[in-house]
Amino acid sequence: MHEPLSADFDAAWKSVLSSGRFHLGPETAALEAEMAEHEGAQYGVCCGSGSDALYLALRSLDIGPGDAVATLSNSFMATAESIARTGAKVLFVDPDPTTRGMDPRDLRNLLDEPGAAALKAIIPIHLYGRRSDLEGIRAALADAGRDDVDLIIDAAQCHGSPGVASETRLTCYSFYPAKNLGALGDGGLVLTNDEALADRIRGLRNHGRAGKHEVGEVGINSRFDEIQAAVLRIKLRHLRTWNAQRQQVAAGYREGLANVSGLTVPPDGAGHVYHLFVVEVGASIRAAFVAGLKARGIGVGQHYPVACHHMAPYPSDRPLPVTERLVTRVVSLPMFPGMRSDEVDATVDAVKAVLSELNA
Repeated sequence: MHEPLSADFDAAWKSVLSSGRFHLGPETAALEAEMAEHEGAQYGVCCGSGSDALYLALRSLDIGPGDAVATLSNSFMATAESIARTGAKVLFVDPDPTTRGMDPRDLRNLLDEPGAAALKAIIPIHLYGRRSDLEGIRAALADAGRDDVDLIIDAAQCHGSPGVASETRLTCYSFYPAKNLGALGDGGLVLTNDEALADRIRGLRNHGRAGKHEVGEVGINSRFDEIQAAVLRIKLRHLRTWNAQRQQVAAGYREGLANVSGLTVPPDGAGHVYHLFVVEVGASIRAAFVAGLKARGIGVGQHYPVACHHMAPYPSDRPLPVTERLVTRVVSLPMFPGMRSDEVDATVDAVKAVLSELNA
């Protein structure tokens, strides 16, 4: 991905170096505006990481001790961590077993449980690049009479899904290098259509400043790097093409792996940008399945083999049976822009061969 862009990168680096501005400068401002337009929002605020983006979004809504925020447990721990950083309680909702995103039916169950009165926000995660069922989530909130609960989207795996940032007040991104739009280091972004929230987040990311020597509230140091902004502006021009290539790879997998015994293939969905292509196999054979693919030269991952509520800082008293099942079964197949059709075919053949051996 980077080699064809090397000349553009060189020019961008030289421009930043000669400017003498290394954070929160014109490149950052341009990236904020370009990402807002690309994703369907009015205002963008860059920060130091995707985790900081979530934390700053929560802080902008005055969420803190005594409050509760709900999210998924079958995802990366950064979302739960960002909630905990505010002092709020982390609540977990089980995912839909097919889409793996937040299940509105279990959210409705949670809203009837003790402790739900403290719920101030929900962070649905557009997991693996598939958008959450926001219509169902809003219906669950309305049915429970909880229209006071804010929605913050974790779109760290969903860059470039058409109009993704237009659906809620706050949408948060990570620019971790492996993302669909990745920096050459860490970075994050909050998009919003609320100017007041954008202004507050700008202050919070820079020590809570209201001016050069004036501090309005306690903030954090989450300033954005100008070199990363310059690189991301270049890469943003290619994001739609790269996402289309990911979708093509996913279509090849779906066709090649249809009706394979012992394998669950993820369904397609509107706006799915396939940050990952995650299949499921039996829990009893997953370790052998992963080992068999790696022995055949196929690199695979597991996103995510440990649920957040099994981690010491984020315990949960709620039953989460779908989460418990998924974390023992998920396997991520190779997925990247520019992946060739013969590489897709080789992966498909390896998956079939390994499963045939294990199920013999």
